[in-house]
Amino acid sequence: MSEAKLFNSLDDLRIFVQIFEKKSLTVVAALNHTTPGVISKRLTQIEKDFGARLFHRTTRTMQHTDEGHRLYSQAQHLLETVDDYEMDWGEKTEPAGLIRITASASFARLYLMPLVLKFLKKYPKIKISFELSDKVLDIVAEGIDLAIRGAQMSDSTLVAKKLGPSPEVLCASKEYLDKAPPLTSPQDLANHNCIVLNENYNWEFKVDGKTMHQRVSGSFQTNYSEALIEAVKDGLGVGMICYWQAYQELQAGELVLLLPEYAPGRAQTLYAVYPSRRHLPTKTRILIEYLEKNLVIPFPEAC
Repeated sequence: MSEAKLFNSLDDLRIFVQIFEKKSLTVVAALNHTTPGVISKRLTQIEKDFGARLFHRTTRTMQHTDEGHRLYSQAQHLLETVDDYEMDWGEKTEPAGLIRITASASFARLYLMPLVLKFLKKYPKIKISFELSDKVLDIVAEGIDLAIRGAQMSDSTLVAKKLGPSPEVLCASKEYLDKAPPLTSPQDLANHNCIVLNENYNWEFKVDGKTMHQRVSGSFQTNYSEALIEAVKDGLGVGMICYWQAYQELQAGELVLLLPEYAPGRAQTLYAVYPSRRHLPTKTRILIEYLEKNLVIPFPEAC
């Protein structure tokens, strides 16, 4: 194959590298927002162009050949050179394309939307699609480019960049507290109506530097954080809520912080999570850098 042909096939080389690293046409299809059938045809054409079988394929497994391993080593060097060039000169060309983002609906509404609207005005050729859910999605299988999550992932194939703290706090409305029993320690929660998120009935606290858990119960549980905060605001009971989500209500006096001396809740961190692949698209890299620079997450002074 001629050198000119090779340099006309950079997209195919990127596909080949992904297949080599992931060993799954389904995963690579998700990364490229297409179907496994399309990726299979691309691989067949790549092998035809290079005049060699690059993988041994069965219905269940993929194993690279010696030729595939050799091409992978060469493709890495070539694509790293191209990516270095794009990093150095990318500012001279306008970034474009679709970025699929997943985040909780609450966080997107309160903090992401204002930034995303400014970002899209700054980069008019970029498009953004929100997949909003309180559930943790499989970003590789779902073809997600970027996830904003409140915990670092155990999946070693993902990269997590810290955006800021996301601690939980204990809150209730003044209306509820006026009618409720005294609440001076975590043990007192046994006498309170506790609003539960995601069936987490064991709430975490710190006592003398040690973590303790208090079993709670109540008349309402949900897997949707917006429903949780609405129930707490309405005076139904006590809730364990991310501080950033309750920040406006706390500032307005609608909600009251409870037991801050016991450091209630998990000391979570908010991350930008994306697939761990060497060739991060310029559009995604620019968005991550924009969020790192401009995203301001409220943090309680007591934490």
